[in-house]
Amino acid sequence: MSRLLPGLDPRALLYLGAFAVVLWLFNQARRWLWLFSLLALPGTFCHELCHWILGKLLNGQPRSFSVLPRREGKGMVLGSVQCAHLRWYNAFFIGVAPLLLLPLAFLLLRWRLGLQAVLDWREALVLYLLANLVFGSVPSWQDLRLAARSPIGWLLLGGGAAWCWFRWRGHF
Repeated sequence: MSRLLPGLDPRALLYLGAFAVVLWLFNQARRWLWLFSLLALPGTFCHELCHWILGKLLNGQPRSFSVLPRREGKGMVLGSVQCAHLRWYNAFFIGVAPLLLLPLAFLLLRWRLGLQAVLDWREALVLYLLANLVFGSVPSWQDLRLAARSPIGWLLLGGGAAWCWFRWRGHF
């Protein structure tokens, strides 16, 4: 096992395993929309807060902020931020803003692994927060549709694909 994940002791592997179980439980809770909306409330708040902050910073003029779940069609909308000034230069960044939660989740996980934390009820709360950050970081379909309206997103995607192609072209 140490060859697969060098530098991780058994305690860290146990912690990562517990984190994987919490993520799996969150995914299973999606079957019951009201239970999931309650469990994911901290992540939903962080998700919408990212939209709100980038909307403020990029002149998107956010008008409303909600983390109250509501039924929409066959699914459920866990939260929303309405912006009055979405334009070609800010729509992409406001749409994918929740992705900013991933580095935060990574740093929190790395910090907890560095402490060699013991799995107790306090650590269960940290794992719950980590799972919320990971689930909250995923842009919704509506977020992706908003981001796709912006030519900046397509330029960044094309530039990233070209960079990857040139970077790894000689490795295969």
